[in-house]
Amino acid sequence: EVHGYLRGLLSELASKETAQLMRILYGGSVKADNAGDLVTEPDIDGVLVGGASLQAPGFVTIVKKCAAARSGAKE
Repeated sequence: EVHGYLRGLLSELASKETAQLMRILYGGSVKADNAGDLVTEPDIDGVLVGGASLQAPGFVTIVKKCAAARSGAKE
């Protein structure tokens, strides 16, 4: 919801074209179990992984889930 609001605000402040070109990242709690769902939301263009990136196996899982979700493939 917030990402949609931000994209709408960008449309008003700049233009619709600029708003669509701007990448808006989700910066909340990103974990392997929610990363795939987050990147399929319409106005979330990616995720900012914090503490979960400190453990390589978990981070790799997040990357794979995001890639699979974006491509529509199964993990």
